[in-house]
Amino acid sequence: MRQPTLPLSYYEQHIPVPDGWDEHPCSYLLFGPPYGDLAAEARERGWRVAHLPGAHLYQIIDPAGAARHLVELAATT
Repeated sequence: MRQPTLPLSYYEQHIPVPDGWDEHPCSYLLFGPPYGDLAAEARERGWRVAHLPGAHLYQIIDPAGAARHLVELAATT
């Protein structure tokens, strides 16, 4: 079975977002080192950041752990 692919233009799209969207309470759940820069940006924005050590798409490996962290983040924002 071959994995589906998407054209490069899919990844080059700019998705419009409303002004001020990030002024609302937000949180970031960090799984691993490749996303450290994004977690730092989230902290700079004043967002709560939690770390669940894992790899890319770790929410598939540990859905209960990911859900627990997300619920805790949502409860405190």
